[in-house]
Amino acid sequence: MYIRQTDLFWGLNQNVVNRVMAIAEREAFASGDVLFHSGDEARHLFILAQGEVKITIDDTGRKVYTGSRVGEAFGWGSLIDRADYGGDAICATPVVVLKLDRDRLLRLLDGDTESGYLFFKHLSRALGGRLIQAYQQMADNDVGGNHGKP
Repeated sequence: MYIRQTDLFWGLNQNVVNRVMAIAEREAFASGDVLFHSGDEARHLFILAQGEVKITIDDTGRKVYTGSRVGEAFGWGSLIDRADYGGDAICATPVVVLKLDRDRLLRLLDGDTESGYLFFKHLSRALGGRLIQAYQQMADNDVGGNHGKP
């Protein structure tokens, strides 16, 4: 059900979407739980079904992204040949996710090249949007014009 609300799966062959839904595991987490840590083996893609997830990239706990929209994806590094996750994904509220095994998902997408192409096209669009948001956040934090210098 939440797979259909994910931009990543829009326009894909319905048979592929149904097969993705069949391999998705629904998991619930409490506020403060961690979906993954930076350096953990990148084995899963997570689709947000409920709640809010904060992504951080360093030990200070500063957020770089907060996801709260049903259907948002986290852990996408697992799909682009990253061996490890690049940040921490921490539940800011109670969270429900759909968890997709990377290898199983990639096999499904390899089996339908048109759907695989669309999926990765949607993924690159989503990543581009997050990159722009990160640039804007960096610019907002640098309002004094010091360009990152103390």
